[in-house]
Amino acid sequence: MSLPLEGVRILELSQAIAGPFAARTLGDLGAEIIKVEQPGVGDMSRRMGPHFLGGESAYYLNFNRNKRGITLDLRKPEGRQVFYRLTSVSDVVFDAFRPTVLPRMGLEYASLKEANPTIISCSLSAFGQEGPYRDRPGFDGIVQAMGGGMSVTGREGEPPVFMGFPVGDLVGGYVAALGISSALYGRRETGEGRRLDISLLDVQVALQGHLGQFYLVSGQVPKPIGSSHPANLPVGAYQAKDGSYIQVHCASQEFAMRLLEMVSTETVGNPELFTDPRFATQADRMANRDALDQVLSEAFATKDRQEWVYLCEKWSVPGGPVNNIAEALSDPQVLLRDMVVDMKHPVAGEYKTVGNPIKSGEPDQFSPPPTLGQDTDDVLGALLGYRTNQIQELRDAEVI
Repeated sequence: MSLPLEGVRILELSQAIAGPFAARTLGDLGAEIIKVEQPGVGDMSRRMGPHFLGGESAYYLNFNRNKRGITLDLRKPEGRQVFYRLTSVSDVVFDAFRPTVLPRMGLEYASLKEANPTIISCSLSAFGQEGPYRDRPGFDGIVQAMGGGMSVTGREGEPPVFMGFPVGDLVGGYVAALGISSALYGRRETGEGRRLDISLLDVQVALQGHLGQFYLVSGQVPKPIGSSHPANLPVGAYQAKDGSYIQVHCASQEFAMRLLEMVSTETVGNPELFTDPRFATQADRMANRDALDQVLSEAFATKDRQEWVYLCEKWSVPGGPVNNIAEALSDPQVLLRDMVVDMKHPVAGEYKTVGNPIKSGEPDQFSPPPTLGQDTDDVLGALLGYRTNQIQELRDAEVI
């Protein structure tokens, strides 16, 4: 067996998070990613702090493994000619620019199709290729805000907050990777290329999930409810005796009754909790949300978090510790699943990074992120057939 996307070649034109993460995902699955950067400048994340290893940004190192890196000035005709030749021997051109950028450089889909009639072109942008917002700049926090996510995060009556993880960028990247993978499968069946248009805002709207559907059915606008849930109880983060928190999430009647019985049995002062008529059904618990929350808050405060983790496992109650980043990255389940791996970079040296969550049945293969222009000569020479003197002429003209 081989990795699922081995034999696929993708040209990446992107920087920061969303685009590089999408390309990294495809590279982790075996695709050959050729990252094209501006000579002398490169991906903006190369310069983003606060942490650096040997001068290499931790930001950049995280999103750019399993790629080859070349520099190419696409503003110059000679640079575009090189790119057309790359397109002719590639499967996908993937960009994460605003919609006006590629047409301005003569790299719109029609031009790419002239170079390769079966090329798949995928653009990932904040707002998509059409509409009144298409030319606006947009980043993770903006699409989280506009997509409704911030309105249901946090607690009612407090200022809105966005998710601590950059879900606007990262989930948008995953959707772009899914779209590209589906287009590759479609081309195998039809022999035809495809133009893909992925909007980070569209993805955020899709992520509304049941909350968006609740509004479309009822007309009632969902509000933030902290760590709880609009339809299921008991759900929430409760502070343990040691000051840390445990999250429980009982999405069924069976789990709710099991949690109440656990609390009745394992704590003092709650002998009839699981037979209390106020909490007998989901409707009862919703009607008495504040009372249930008070009882559980007092009960969970009687034992340390790890004791509750053990008891939840003992009673088969859905519960887990509210880990900080360090705790999550040292969790034995996470480590067992190879979600923290070792890398060795020619400049940054040895460091740890997050693994690939898609387990394909083959061992993961990770190459370190390329230094700026690391593979330019090899790609132009071995892949495109440029002679040494031709490559030097491009370098003298500052095309590469």
